[in-house]
Amino acid sequence: MQGQAPVQGDMVTSLQGFRRGRHSRLSCATVGLALGCYDLAGAELAGGTTLTNIADQLPLEQLGQIPIQSVSTASRYTQKTTEAPAYVTVVTADEIKRFGYRTLADVLNSVNGLYVTADRCYSYLGVRGFNRPGDFNSRVLVMVDGHRVNDNVYEGTYIGREFLLDVDLIERVEVVRGPSSSLYGSSAFFAVVNVLTKRAGAFKHIEAAGSAGSFDSFQGRVTAGHVCTNSGAEVVVSGTRYQSRGPGRLYFPEFDTPDQNNGLAARRDGELANNFYGSLRWRDLTASAAYVYRDKDIPTASWDTLFNDPRYHATDAHGYVDLKWQHKYSEQTELLLRGYFDEIRYTADYPSASETGAFSLNRDDSLGRILGAEAQVTHRRGRHTFMAGGEVRHHLDQNFANYDVDPYVQISDVVRQSHDGGFFVQDEMALRTNLLFNIGMRYDYYEGSGGAFSPRLGLIWGPWEQGTLKLLYGRAFRAPNVNEIYGPWGTNAPGAGPSPEYIQTYEAVFEQSLPRNLRLTIAGYYYRVDDLIALDATGEAYGNLSEARARGLETELEWRPAGGWRVRAAYAFQRAEEASTGERLSNSPEQLAKIHLLAPLLPERVFAGLELLYASRAATDPGRVTPSAAGFWLANLTLWGRELVSGVELSVSLHNLFNTAYAFPVGPEHRQDVLAQDGRTLNVKLACRF
Repeated sequence: MQGQAPVQGDMVTSLQGFRRGRHSRLSCATVGLALGCYDLAGAELAGGTTLTNIADQLPLEQLGQIPIQSVSTASRYTQKTTEAPAYVTVVTADEIKRFGYRTLADVLNSVNGLYVTADRCYSYLGVRGFNRPGDFNSRVLVMVDGHRVNDNVYEGTYIGREFLLDVDLIERVEVVRGPSSSLYGSSAFFAVVNVLTKRAGAFKHIEAAGSAGSFDSFQGRVTAGHVCTNSGAEVVVSGTRYQSRGPGRLYFPEFDTPDQNNGLAARRDGELANNFYGSLRWRDLTASAAYVYRDKDIPTASWDTLFNDPRYHATDAHGYVDLKWQHKYSEQTELLLRGYFDEIRYTADYPSASETGAFSLNRDDSLGRILGAEAQVTHRRGRHTFMAGGEVRHHLDQNFANYDVDPYVQISDVVRQSHDGGFFVQDEMALRTNLLFNIGMRYDYYEGSGGAFSPRLGLIWGPWEQGTLKLLYGRAFRAPNVNEIYGPWGTNAPGAGPSPEYIQTYEAVFEQSLPRNLRLTIAGYYYRVDDLIALDATGEAYGNLSEARARGLETELEWRPAGGWRVRAAYAFQRAEEASTGERLSNSPEQLAKIHLLAPLLPERVFAGLELLYASRAATDPGRVTPSAAGFWLANLTLWGRELVSGVELSVSLHNLFNTAYAFPVGPEHRQDVLAQDGRTLNVKLACRF
């Protein structure tokens, strides 16, 4: 089932089990200290203890002997990654610590075939060559413990400081590439990211952490975790506060005039974020809640705002409560029921001046509220694992408005309610002991957009021991969001907006364990996006204006020798283009390379984590003066130590170690063609357990 389930003895066998029989499960590969830990799913033991806790207590050489779980996101139930009908990557809590990842964006940027760009307000996730400037991350579905966190106005999702969770609360991140609308509906287009949280036993009662870094950046966190010995109930409560003044000044040559401070934005890149998370688990019931408030100063003067004006900022707030009941009736049958409520708020202030010199303050204001429920049953019988379910969502509010503050002038005001729902089925059949066939389908209905049918097929063959070949096909859709239906100014009549866009993906994945502790993964894919939604030439309305296609190859080689060393090298070639013209898509580097090295400096106590990231040049939008952003290499280095003093962890991270100058293409709302990113930054972090 989705989320985290206890380790079961009958689910622990060897890698050869796939050849011996369908119902065997994965045993060992590695846990969080292994880079690119392809088979970890954060197994939980008695009392809420997780494998992360064990990894902190045992020598690295013993970790390969620990039975572990697999992935829960690819099929909405737990299975080995070798059996999942997708190319899956798992990033563990240990990797997050050892490589000094600060946000979910850092975590995702480490994954093969994914890349993250930023415009000094938000971070944007690219998958397999698709990351159009100005999009809202609406073609990737992000979840927290199976709870969907994309908003219901722009259908976007946050991955920077505005994400719901402090990364210290993450047990693992499961990244499932390819279309998954057959299980999750709209926005499960290019990938699904499921962020799974730690259990109470991971925190050993109370954990406090603080960090300080460049740009006067400070963060503090306090987390309490408790397991009741009598009832077995588990409680986690955590709060985090982050604040940064940002760089002292940023230079933008597009504004280099005396009346605009010669292009220097002084202390205009500050950020404040507050996070809260709590969960209560008792028997089959889990209640959880999360909340984030983020306020970001924006230095780029986008949307024709006044340069270097302190009033230009954006605030984002997202909170949810989730109640999940997950019961295992027998070894064959499981049931999940979930109900939830989300509220998402976004505001932004835009200071500007008219041609006459009169000053004004314009404001965006959006509110989304969602009431939802889902049900799912999983049944294993003979050679089949059958799963079926459905979900409904009632959108209590899907509102957005734009107005001048003083004097008040209403420019747009969209007030909307709607509903959507879908039902899905999937069957995994063992045709032979080493051959699986996976078929799934889902039908969704979105008020105002109509219905959509999403199939998925997978043939998974284990031709020899420790080797797997997957042949995959999937079709996914994305329903137009409220902003696209009504237009950016809310002036379009309902029904005049675009219809859903669709993607079809063909993929082959080969995974093989090799001698000398090596593991190789090769994935090739082709996809085509039809009825792609985009803003028309007038800038007043969205329509189904183009098609896109891409082909690519992703390779990854992981080496885990004795002594605690870990090495992973990944390379991705991705050619994404307009289907009609063959022109390269903007913000789409053709080549990505990622190298991760973990070296034990002091056995079992001190580690060095080195991350090298490469992206080739990426084209800007057509018509820009600067045709592309140059390719670049980045190096990030983290020194991490544990138990130097009892209960204490210390890390020192240097991001952009060699102070590389690099920039990203940005959307049409910016006067700049590309935006330069930060140089070398330092972050020191101390965590104590009591």
